[in-house]
Amino acid sequence: MNELKQHKLFLLGSNEAVDALAKKDCATILAVSDSHGRPEILKTILKRFSSQADALAFLGDGCADLVHILNNLNSNKDLQTSLPPVIAMVHGNGDESVFDVDFFPSEDLNVRTLKAPAAITFFAAGKNVLVTHGHMFGVYYGTAGLENHAKTSESKLILYGHSHVADISENNGITFINPGSCSLPRQGLPPSIAEIKIHFTGEIECTFYEIKASLSEGIKFVPFSPLMRRW
Repeated sequence: MNELKQHKLFLLGSNEAVDALAKKDCATILAVSDSHGRPEILKTILKRFSSQADALAFLGDGCADLVHILNNLNSNKDLQTSLPPVIAMVHGNGDESVFDVDFFPSEDLNVRTLKAPAAITFFAAGKNVLVTHGHMFGVYYGTAGLENHAKTSESKLILYGHSHVADISENNGITFINPGSCSLPRQGLPPSIAEIKIHFTGEIECTFYEIKASLSEGIKFVPFSPLMRRW
């Protein structure tokens, strides 16, 4: 359960939850990006994966969708109790950076605003994680801009969006993961998300899930390899 208090690192979650995430032997992060005005898709993702995630990384262009869900948690008790204890939300080029909310993210009961910075860094299972949308780092042209920024923050895992293209790569000891867009994918890929397991030993596992919708079966999440599906 998430206390919906904004931490000094701009994370949503209690100090205890943020500290616990840093010390876990294995931390599971649900990475979602680019919902672009489709809160119903985001809600379906959270219902399926929230209970097994230690943190949610929302990578921008759809922050209003997540805020809408957070504002209406009282009407969804199951999601309220299963929401990951830590949430990292960064704004994209199509987002505002400050949102009015129906709860109190700080100790000041006169403040009902939530901040979504351009980037957030935090520790998960001993590894420094950088979360950003990517538009400020030229991700359409590769990950060099992200890598340069990672060196200043000493991050070893970077989660980003913006390109709407699911991808995973590694360079100079840094792992780059883009979960793709959960609503508007590009380059022949399906709508997707990523579930990332970070081990304290240093290993990183990533499973991409295709979001498949049909009238007969509803919405299903099917593991896939973006490298095998592109074009």
